[in-house]
Amino acid sequence: MTPDQTDMVAFLRQLYADKLDTARSMAQAFTLGVGRDLGLQPADAAEAARTGIHAAEARTSFLDETVVPYLGTAGPTGRIADQQLRLLAWEHQGVRGYDEAWRP
Repeated sequence: MTPDQTDMVAFLRQLYADKLDTARSMAQAFTLGVGRDLGLQPADAAEAARTGIHAAEARTSFLDETVVPYLGTAGPTGRIADQQLRLLAWEHQGVRGYDEAWRP
């Protein structure tokens, strides 16, 4: 991996871990009834929490299983993995820690 790729992977892993923590905290709060204070029905609040958890877990799996193993690989596979990594990072443009040099 190049230094930029290493930095992007670390950035994304931290971001996904933070999103997962937030989604789990929301799920816990909603099960305690906090969602009612926000005008959310319990089923809707639980669904929103599950969706957030699933999204964070899916992005982490995609990164770790289909991108990271192929970074630094010669040929088209390595170029595709690098492009996927840059696109995943680009989704978070403007987030603290994002480097504009990572843009695809």
